[in-house]
Amino acid sequence: MTRTSLTSQPTATSHALLSAKMAIALLTALCLLAFLLTIPLPRADGHLIGSDGIGYYVYLPSIWLDRDLDFTNEYAVFFAYARDAAPDAAFHLHRTPQGVPPNQWAIGPALLWSPFFLLAHLLALGLQSGGFAVSPDGYGYLYQAIVLSGSILYAGVGAWLTYCFVLRWVQPEAALGSVLLVVLAGNLVYYMTAEPSMSHGVSAFASALFFLLWIRRRDRSDRLTPALLGAAAGLMALIRPQDGLLLALPFLDRLPAVVHGMRTGNFTPLRQWLGAMVIAAVAALVVFTPQLWSWQIIYGSILRSGYLYAGGAFNWFTPKLAQVMLSSERGLLVWHPIFLGALIGLGLLWRIDRRMSVLGLLAVAIQWYVIASWSDWRQGDAFGGRMFIVCTPVFALGVGVLIEWAAARWSWRRVAILGALLLIWNFLLFVEYRFDLVAAQRPVTWHDLTIGRLTKPMDIILARLRQG
Repeated sequence: MTRTSLTSQPTATSHALLSAKMAIALLTALCLLAFLLTIPLPRADGHLIGSDGIGYYVYLPSIWLDRDLDFTNEYAVFFAYARDAAPDAAFHLHRTPQGVPPNQWAIGPALLWSPFFLLAHLLALGLQSGGFAVSPDGYGYLYQAIVLSGSILYAGVGAWLTYCFVLRWVQPEAALGSVLLVVLAGNLVYYMTAEPSMSHGVSAFASALFFLLWIRRRDRSDRLTPALLGAAAGLMALIRPQDGLLLALPFLDRLPAVVHGMRTGNFTPLRQWLGAMVIAAVAALVVFTPQLWSWQIIYGSILRSGYLYAGGAFNWFTPKLAQVMLSSERGLLVWHPIFLGALIGLGLLWRIDRRMSVLGLLAVAIQWYVIASWSDWRQGDAFGGRMFIVCTPVFALGVGVLIEWAAARWSWRRVAILGALLLIWNFLLFVEYRFDLVAAQRPVTWHDLTIGRLTKPMDIILARLRQG
């Protein structure tokens, strides 16, 4: 057993907490600044929002301005550059049995972005009334910039909540280091700067909220706890439906106590456990209702997922498990080695909290199996294994434990040097991916991930200098 209690949070000085807040706030501010500085850059489609972000964003003007879920006019705006029905945009020309365009992306991000969209709308109305040439139509850069800034802020809050979660097991410096490494040496930084219109910023926030609620109420047996956990899991599912599967973890956490009670003839823990599951399921379903409502309107059934309508499929008996982790095509561990360290750290957590060690690895395994079973296991246009971002709190916990273990055996200086090397390695891939691999639209090779990671950024810089 280490110095960290399983039932109490490690004592952290107010100075350490303040330093962590400032560091995470600075991280978020830098990501926001990086995004804002790119706004003036020319864009082929004339929008800040692209890729899957279009599907998430169109709910906003459709719901708040048109008061419907018919995306015909929204798609006409965002796909104006693809009037010849480019293969990656042709879906917007289809019609569902309800006579409206499909939308396979979840409604959750738009609901969380709504305060920022409404703020942008008020600003647009005010500027228009003041004589400025601003159209309050829900589409312009003003709307998009404010909404995407909100997405970055959600991710920043998620980073803080993740820090609070990890602090339950490790000391403040290790907790802060783990959050910074998972964000900056992993793939979340990409979706906090280059593509904040994707769902991953709000997914990281909802996931961190769920895990922190769970651990802070881990030993309570009241009815409020499962209601809160169910609501948080419903929010995760509202953003990315597969994320809601993590609701099983708190109940698996209590399973040993239930089994022990049954062996000794005490069935009270079992009754409480089953009752808590019912409460959590109801709470999750209530929060998830907007997604069911949207499926009913768009597809004519509350059980008709847009992804399945679009032709996607799960191959449950032939999952691409090895490829998802080790392939040059977005393999989680080869694109971002920090996640290998996270898995090692979760194994080391066994010495501190056996159940959390197993459950943390199980959280990753659940997402791993779902992703590997999906027909597009490569996860599309992705900076690494982006669908694993929901596991950010678990990864940060593993990295935090590994940091403390390594610092005790080596030194904090060596740990910091290794962390800096991982940050640089990830930055090189970020530059290569953003300025070469996205535009190339070709399979990523091992050369890209090794030699190309070193040479491409320099080639890009030299090309820019020659052009300038």
